[in-house]
Amino acid sequence: MKAVRIYGQEDVRVEDVAIADPKPDQVQIKVKNCGICGSDLHAYAEGWGLPTHPHPLTGKTVPITLGHEFSGEVVKVGSAVTDLKVGDGIAVEPLLACGKCANCRAGNYNFCDNVVAEDGAGNFLGFSQDGGMAEYANIDDVFAHKLPEGMDYDLGALCEPVSVSYEGIKKVGLREGQTVAVMGAGPIGLTTALLARIAGANRVYISDVSEVRLAKARELGFTDALNPTKQDVNAVIRADYPTGVDVTFECAGVQATFDTALKVTRRTGKIQIVALFGKPVSVNWTDDVIMQGIDIYTTLCYQNSFDTVLGIINAHKDQFKPVITKKVSLDDAIEGIKALATDKSQVKVMITPEL
Repeated sequence: MKAVRIYGQEDVRVEDVAIADPKPDQVQIKVKNCGICGSDLHAYAEGWGLPTHPHPLTGKTVPITLGHEFSGEVVKVGSAVTDLKVGDGIAVEPLLACGKCANCRAGNYNFCDNVVAEDGAGNFLGFSQDGGMAEYANIDDVFAHKLPEGMDYDLGALCEPVSVSYEGIKKVGLREGQTVAVMGAGPIGLTTALLARIAGANRVYISDVSEVRLAKARELGFTDALNPTKQDVNAVIRADYPTGVDVTFECAGVQATFDTALKVTRRTGKIQIVALFGKPVSVNWTDDVIMQGIDIYTTLCYQNSFDTVLGIINAHKDQFKPVITKKVSLDDAIEGIKALATDKSQVKVMITPEL
């Protein structure tokens, strides 16, 4: 089968590789769509997150088949699988977890103790185990989530990034009627804003330095789309809400947006960190956090969220469809990766093996 394989920094090749039959507790899927994530860009540009030594859980090293945002049709079923059958559509939850450590047994499998690699390799398919940028993939049954009736594979592949956003909504306990600010209008920022609106947020502000991304936010119905290089975001928000917003979602991961999050959040409000920060940030904990009574939350990936998210996406198809902005074939995967890196008008670029 054809697969997109990464060997290291700026070394991605489209190759023909073999795929084994699924293990007893696995299903084999024909991949229908696989989204390109920002972490895939880092893997390509920097070699980030790739196993250079045998991974502690999978034993894998590069080359690895990329891709962790994918959906597909079941074509083979392992002998121990009872809840899926050939022909079922699934969304893949791409986490790697041992299922046996204390965190896994407590349901915190996104913090599996036995998946941490000394070289920093990721706990995902597409990083430390072969992923979904291929014609076929083998998936552990426990991480294969059946698509709702009538849901297409495009939206199924969106489940992974939307689950990242949903985990933040869940963690912070967003309630109907609250006011929200979102720092960053990239894929995660936009899907966070969509989920906040669906959850009943009274008003959603979204901030980004890219006018192209803000145009996409407005296309999705977010009229309070602010550019901090042209507007004082804090002044605009506090003109409407003098005490600040109830919840701010940090989806950009840089010092400037973290500083803005602290400014726009009301006293005793909440800040949810969704982004990963590439560099350390500084904060005046006493004056800006403790004396303001602000609670700061973090999330990593997701846990026990996929089925809920599939239901949300399926119930709001028209809101999520515009997030998918481009499709490319497996042969054009590298061009797709570069397009996401350079073209700010792209939100979610998907690789579609059948093209």
